[in-house]
Amino acid sequence: MRKLSSLIIAATALSFTASAASAAEVERNDRLYDATGSSVAKVNRVTDTGDVLVIYKGKVRRIEASTLSNDDGKLVTTLTKTEIRRLD
Repeated sequence: MRKLSSLIIAATALSFTASAASAAEVERNDRLYDATGSSVAKVNRVTDTGDVLVIYKGKVRRIEASTLSNDDGKLVTTLTKTEIRRLD
């Protein structure tokens, strides 16, 4: 039982470290691209959880860190512009 608890704690710590690492890769004013490769907007803010805030179509949109990746030095989300437009 004690080993299982240790494994769970280690896995949890690893997941927090992974999200912190991805947050470090994103900086304010980085250009965000959607799933099709189209430019969306510049990053306005990076949250502590690694989510990014952009102003798109006149509204602030939160793009979750889990959808973000770096592709050849470009910040890319798995969302399309249509999906981003529907976000709050």
